[in-house]
Amino acid sequence: MASPIEYFRDQEARGTCNRYVGELYFQGHRGTYTSQARTKRGNRKSELALREAELWGVAATVLAGFTFPTEAIDQVWKTVLLNQFHDILPGSSIHRVYEEAEAGYADVLATAWQAAHAAAAALTDQSQAMTVFNSLSWGRPALVELPDGVEGAVNADGETLPAQVIDGKTWVEVTAPACGWTTLRLRSGPALLDSERALLDSGQALPGSGQAPRLTSSDTVASTLRATPTLLENELLRIEFNAAGEITRIWDKETGREWAAGVCNSLKLYKDVPTTWDAWDLDSMYALTPVELDLHATVEVVATGPLVATLRVTRKLNQSAMTQDISLRRGSRRVDFHTVLDWQESHKLLKVNFPVDLHTNEAIHEIQFGYIRRPNHLSRPFDADRFEVCNHKWTAITEGNRGFAVLNDCKYGINVLGNSINLTLLKAALAPDMTADKGRQEFTYAIYPWNGSLAESAVVREAYDLNCPVMAAQGAAGARSLFSVDTPNIIVETVKPAEDGSPDIVVRLYESKRMATQCALITSLPVHEVIQTDMLENGDKKLPCQSGKIELEFRAFEVKTVRLRLVH
Repeated sequence: MASPIEYFRDQEARGTCNRYVGELYFQGHRGTYTSQARTKRGNRKSELALREAELWGVAATVLAGFTFPTEAIDQVWKTVLLNQFHDILPGSSIHRVYEEAEAGYADVLATAWQAAHAAAAALTDQSQAMTVFNSLSWGRPALVELPDGVEGAVNADGETLPAQVIDGKTWVEVTAPACGWTTLRLRSGPALLDSERALLDSGQALPGSGQAPRLTSSDTVASTLRATPTLLENELLRIEFNAAGEITRIWDKETGREWAAGVCNSLKLYKDVPTTWDAWDLDSMYALTPVELDLHATVEVVATGPLVATLRVTRKLNQSAMTQDISLRRGSRRVDFHTVLDWQESHKLLKVNFPVDLHTNEAIHEIQFGYIRRPNHLSRPFDADRFEVCNHKWTAITEGNRGFAVLNDCKYGINVLGNSINLTLLKAALAPDMTADKGRQEFTYAIYPWNGSLAESAVVREAYDLNCPVMAAQGAAGARSLFSVDTPNIIVETVKPAEDGSPDIVVRLYESKRMATQCALITSLPVHEVIQTDMLENGDKKLPCQSGKIELEFRAFEVKTVRLRLVH
């Protein structure tokens, strides 16, 4: 019997299959992209924490005899899936539901991170070193906080890492390998003692290091960062601010062009009283009912480099108090806005706007395993109906040779009108939950302007980087990359145990930029056999693997699942 896909392909070839092209957009319940923000944050954070638990659990099982907590992980995955049920994750249930949902997410996160750290402990020797774990399938620089009393660190190549003290904590910049880890040797006291510096000058090894470090400590790293209450600047971008902490200029030093077409990071509050369903809906006329905000703010510099520069903006948004840390790292084109709000509004909608100097007729929104293009205008009725849409980790507008994206770590509602990207941050429904979203809210959004085509951009990687910070654990484990891919548009989304209870490892990858691609999945694990399966892990198509290199071919946005059988 033909599979459903084969059947419909045959019917389509015969011209007997009705086919709809484009988005099946539901013209209602647009508020469900935003209502009950803590539950939506719990959903995003839980999905990603379980991703970490599965990857490091698999690594520790294979390499260190770790016992993967299958039953516990299975149970909390079911909690995540239960909370994605109708009216829970959409934010349209009664108060008790969200008490239970938030408690459930707390349990999921505790279980997932306990499993991830237990796996890390099995991989490390529990010495006074520190190992940094990166779950993404590309190497990346990351800021890592050192333990109290530690003032410096040396990486696996013997280099003293550049450091910065922020609020009494020492941070170092670490380059972590793809789907792998690297070990730091921690140093208390000054970064280098005079006796150690003398050893370095003579080319000898430091005691216990086994090799002579190449000195690149923080006192020799020239800061490329500048920070004042009205400025953040690195070697790539110059960001200027007004007294309210809004952006008045985004100057691109690489091209000598201005990105901002108006005031960016502009927080907008609107009355939000849907005509029918309070928590469910968002009516199109909300934009006609703005709420005037006091622009008075306190802006202070809290970090000046050499690794990161940060401004702290404190202001009132109507009845709500906000603290926002705006950060720019050296060598980065991304600006992060970490925001904490005491949200005390009723029937209000909060958005943040970024009008930029780009000409386009559509916006690009990330969805599961890819993206979708939607109009950024109201020309036709169906276009006008899509005045609020959903995205996952990013939305962008582009020209042929450049683009601008707004990233987020837990927000789903957004609209793009003309050249303005407008991320929806919070809603304040009163029914069916009178206390919906009241109290502390925490989230991070970011901007990422780039030069070059979408295909050449790092927008997908930057969004993952924002959502998936590295994990640090005590002890040494050397340095190793378990998996990597040789093409940047292919993402290793999942590494997990096989569902059938066998010792096999399942790796799920996808093509992220709508480009047919040939690539190689590279692994350092001892692979005996590779089988391509469907998402249910069924299949028997064997793939060649030579010296840990698995050649794969992707169609645009294709998802592939491979099962690895290891040498035991």
